[in-house]
Amino acid sequence: MGRAEFFSDRRSKRIIPYVKEGRIVELGCGTGATLSVLSRAFPKSIIVGVDHEMDRLEVASKRKLENVILIKGDITQRIFPSSSFDTVIFKFSLHEVYSSQGDEGVEKALHNAHEILKDDGVLIVYDHLKPNPQRVEFRIKQDVYRMKFERFVEEFAPRKVRYEMKDEWIIMDISDCLEFLTKYKGSRWQEEMRETHFFYTEEEFRQMLTNSGFNIVHVRKYGFEKDIWREKTSIFEVNFENPKCYILIVAGKLM
Repeated sequence: MGRAEFFSDRRSKRIIPYVKEGRIVELGCGTGATLSVLSRAFPKSIIVGVDHEMDRLEVASKRKLENVILIKGDITQRIFPSSSFDTVIFKFSLHEVYSSQGDEGVEKALHNAHEILKDDGVLIVYDHLKPNPQRVEFRIKQDVYRMKFERFVEEFAPRKVRYEMKDEWIIMDISDCLEFLTKYKGSRWQEEMRETHFFYTEEEFRQMLTNSGFNIVHVRKYGFEKDIWREKTSIFEVNFENPKCYILIVAGKLM
């Protein structure tokens, strides 16, 4: 198991206590890391993974998960009949929808989830969490990452990155800082320069889900994994604590 897979596996296990067995679908399943965890945890369930990228599905298919069905499809479009699933999962996929289609795309994806979820079913959303506006300072210790920061400022497409310099310290909004801290070592640089990770605050998530017909029953927020935060703060000197920048939301259908 690679390093990225290890951390994905750890995060996937957090959703297991909230999954309702039976028919389970992950909308935006990527290369199948979460499907592997679900398959082991629920061997008697029928698990479906949907993604629009064929190369990701090909990687997922090589896992040879016996109780998993893979489907190529757009998660903002209707694919399944109404009331098909006991559990619907979005794990780090809604920020991709938002990056390409904005609020309208997220609304469509959530509407589809509402339609395909059984009345007593469970919706699980796990994604990046946008912090409230806050000016933070950080210092880059290595030249290679200073150059990467300059590239980030120039190439990040979703919005203009604004910052100030104070000696060696970079001063900017925490959301822009976190965009860089989650992307500076990424292997999919060009793709991630078109995506925004930190797109909704907790309140905005709650509003979107309520507007889409869901009743929120559980919310938990997480910071970076301790070992990841330790690594980042060995490369960057920061003036803020490990932020709560991931959110896990469990919801049911409003009746």
